[in-house]
Amino acid sequence: MKPPKVELVAPAGNPAKLRAALHFGADAAYVGMKRHSLRAHAGNFDDDELAWAIRYAHDRGKRLYVAVNVQPFDDELVDIEAALARLAQLGPDGVVVGDAGVLRLARRVAPQLRLHLSTQASVVNREAVEEWGERGVERIVLARELSLERLSALAQRTTTELEVFAHGAMCVATSGRCFLSLYWAGEHRDPRHGTCAQPCRWPYLERTVAEARYPEREHHLEQDERGTYFFDSRDLCALPVLDQLVRTGVHALKVEGRTRSVHYVATVVDVYREALDLLTAGDESQWRARVPELMGELGRSSKRRFSTHFLAGQQDAIETYQPDGGSPGAGEAVLVGTVRQVATDFVELELHNPVEPGTRLEFRDRGMRCEPVTVTALATSEGSRVERGRAGAVVRFPARLSISPGSLARRAE
Repeated sequence: MKPPKVELVAPAGNPAKLRAALHFGADAAYVGMKRHSLRAHAGNFDDDELAWAIRYAHDRGKRLYVAVNVQPFDDELVDIEAALARLAQLGPDGVVVGDAGVLRLARRVAPQLRLHLSTQASVVNREAVEEWGERGVERIVLARELSLERLSALAQRTTTELEVFAHGAMCVATSGRCFLSLYWAGEHRDPRHGTCAQPCRWPYLERTVAEARYPEREHHLEQDERGTYFFDSRDLCALPVLDQLVRTGVHALKVEGRTRSVHYVATVVDVYREALDLLTAGDESQWRARVPELMGELGRSSKRRFSTHFLAGQQDAIETYQPDGGSPGAGEAVLVGTVRQVATDFVELELHNPVEPGTRLEFRDRGMRCEPVTVTALATSEGSRVERGRAGAVVRFPARLSISPGSLARRAE
């Protein structure tokens, strides 16, 4: 039996990432306002950009969700109330909230808004799903601490839409509710207000950790020249168990990463789109055969290795953490540019990084398509020859490619 079609929800920290997410196959994207979302350093969208983003998504038959998922103090509520009223005028497809007070405000000042509940609410059981549903929530982004078996049992017992994280960074605290950053980095780096400094991924220089109450209990740590990373968890990657995950009956799969790069967003969305399409078509054998290839492509999008974490019961295994190198792992591929125009004999790129003649590139388009090319000469968009293209410039060079505008060019390995 074919598994049900699930919605693929992608992160979009700025307009460029939104364009990449939708070009490479996301059904929906989630964005943040300049304030009030849990990724304060993502770039985010002002009111004009939000209006554009909603139109851009709807023109392509896609959906756009807006995160207002901070946990605010009393003196912030007036500003949040005004933001919710503006959102009601803009008309996104959903607003993600994480606080009961914000939910209450939304229902009062903007009752037409469709409300989603953030993973910050840590929903892990049927009673909580029903309680939030009775309060007006139409979709719940479940806590990341649920196994496949528990997800399946929960989905069978409710009609409320359920969304789960399928890929991206994992927090060392339950559903991201952590005080490490606030304690070590100060009041301006509060995770509950979107400014986490991620001290769980910092290097630490001691080789052992001893408990004050039980000093005889020493925890030995592996260390290299950079330090040790005993908090640093691998990224979540549901691809190895994706067939089981879509069969649980959840409505949507979410990719984490509003602060990640355009290349990360495009690559991860493209991989999961390809895998989901194979499974939805009932071609499970081909999906399984292609998992190694798809995992290899995901490896070019991340600085961390991967784990299925709670989904497949690996959350307590030592291999889900990275004391042997931490976040500065292999590193993702170098993104050179985004394709603006494709002609019969040239391609035009908006550059993210410098390029010069002799550079070997590979062009990545949706559907896992990849075409290699070597840059032989460079010119401006007006045709003037240049010896080197700098980041931010628009350049052309000779090529015959079958890719489409919106594709990415990255340095070949």
